[in-house]
Amino acid sequence: MIDNVQNALPVPDVPTDAQVLSVLSKLLPDNNLLSPLKGFKIDFSANPGFRKFFYSAKCKCGTSALLSVEISTNKGLSEIEKVAPELIRRLEDRAKTFYDMSCEYHTNMRLGPSSIPASSNTHEK
Repeated sequence: MIDNVQNALPVPDVPTDAQVLSVLSKLLPDNNLLSPLKGFKIDFSANPGFRKFFYSAKCKCGTSALLSVEISTNKGLSEIEKVAPELIRRLEDRAKTFYDMSCEYHTNMRLGPSSIPASSNTHEK
């Protein structure tokens, strides 16, 4: 018995990672706001059956954001090409959110609670 119907469906044109990166990269503007992290392979996905493609957004203050796009292993190249503009739009939206943060906020994110003065870290009652 097949426990996952998606795995039973034939996928005629399963792309390689390089093909997917090529499709996504063609849609990224040449403004250097996002850089693909080729070869970065960490499976943080809570969704088995998905491939992750990682990008970094780097601020002048030295803080970097790790952003990703997830694509089902059951999607063919033509399906990926159809949804790629929306995937890139969402990726760019997350990068914009990162770039809209102040460098002070980035520093607090990078260094964690130790970067916030103790007086700012307590609530007065």
